[in-house]
Amino acid sequence: MYKKIASNTFSQIFSKVGTALISIFLLSILTNYLTVEMFWMYSKIYNYVGIFVFLADLGLYTIAIREIANNKKDSEKIVWNVLTLRTILWLIIFIFAIWIAFFLDGYNSQLALLWITIACFFTMFQLWNSSILTLMQAHMKMEFSLVSTILWKLANFLCILWIVFLLFPEVNNGNYFYPFLCIMLSGLLWTICMTTLNFRYAKKIGKISFLFDRQYILKIFKMSLPYGIALFLSVVYFKIDVILLSIMEPKEIADRSVALYSLPMKIVEVIMVIGGFYLNAMLPKISQDFKNNDLTSANKLINFSFKVMYAGSLLMVCLGILFREHIIAIISKPEYLDTSLAFHSWDAAIVVFGVILFHFVSLVFIYTLIASNQQSKLLRINLIVTLINIIWNIILIPYLSFMWAWIVTIISQLVLMILWYFYTRQTVSVSIGLWFIFRHLIFAITLFSIWYYIMDKFPLGNILSILIYGFGLFWFYMLFFYFEFKEVINKLRKKTEA
Repeated sequence: MYKKIASNTFSQIFSKVGTALISIFLLSILTNYLTVEMFWMYSKIYNYVGIFVFLADLGLYTIAIREIANNKKDSEKIVWNVLTLRTILWLIIFIFAIWIAFFLDGYNSQLALLWITIACFFTMFQLWNSSILTLMQAHMKMEFSLVSTILWKLANFLCILWIVFLLFPEVNNGNYFYPFLCIMLSGLLWTICMTTLNFRYAKKIGKISFLFDRQYILKIFKMSLPYGIALFLSVVYFKIDVILLSIMEPKEIADRSVALYSLPMKIVEVIMVIGGFYLNAMLPKISQDFKNNDLTSANKLINFSFKVMYAGSLLMVCLGILFREHIIAIISKPEYLDTSLAFHSWDAAIVVFGVILFHFVSLVFIYTLIASNQQSKLLRINLIVTLINIIWNIILIPYLSFMWAWIVTIISQLVLMILWYFYTRQTVSVSIGLWFIFRHLIFAITLFSIWYYIMDKFPLGNILSILIYGFGLFWFYMLFFYFEFKEVINKLRKKTEA
């Protein structure tokens, strides 16, 4: 079991690291090719569609993994009924998203509606793909997804290179219609290819088909609805600021504000997914422990996961804030670091990367509640925080622009983390370990200060700084991480060998 968990976790994290690197290079291509205003359009559309897609997903990926872990013999029934349910939900949400866009200024142009439609079909195939991955995840056979995901991302990257440098190397009169259309279609095409590859592999595990067991679909829908709405609300408070900025600010500055804010947010969103992959790999084992009422085993795995996520988030925050200027300079145009502006992406990155710390820790509490079948508790917390978030943004965005969006995002994530912790404590004894928290925090601050001093005294340029100083800090922190968890790692190794 532990060997499978390790293999499953490694496959997903390695896959995400590989795709994250490709995504950053892809982001560099787009920010340098598109104008700031066109990048705003790109970010705006994906943020808009991203909010709706979580309603179509409804948290079914995570719920299905837990259900399969507890009922392996019904795995095919679970997965393919979930696939049917997701498709029905997607169709409803697709119509709803297009309808709402007609009434939103900046989203109701023919161009925006076309791109929203393409983005919606892109998400449909992603939903189908994640349904297939549910079966692979529950059986801990995610190794193939490592290949298919990286191949898809790499193929999409190469295709966009061809579009930007060969097909449309020059844009006449600022008309980005056809280049942008090709970029959107490229993402759709390669998502279809990735889904097809995973489909062919998953057939080795079990039969794949759409199933419509009305009674079971209603059961799993009711089961996932509270978590799905909670998940939707968490996406709303995380993305609503971009939509509010685009609607509420004067048009002459709205495009630029959203683009400057969206760039570091996109980098952070790529990183944030890593934590979810780790906990999805842990979910089957934790779910089985709760089902078997083995709270001792569940507590050990949850407390270990808390420590891993906390330490990992501190490393991400250190790297992100230290190298934010270098990363943004490499992947974007000089406008994103224009210090003559009141705010720029460099400022946004400081707070945006800070969100990672609270998000990673929060995930441990969220997955604990899901594993123990108490996901309904997430709904009331997310509803309250989302409403407060929206009200704060509506009141203060006209005065503080996207500076307030940063502040609200990080405050919301902090409040959610605290509330989720207290709810989780009612289920299991989560050992926070104040000395562990303080020790790692001091180490991270010390390491950050030393690296900041060295980088300030001996600058190496953007790329060399990341390669030398960045990898140096990473491996130095990993060495500390190894000695911190050496005893646990050795125990797991012995269990794996046994």
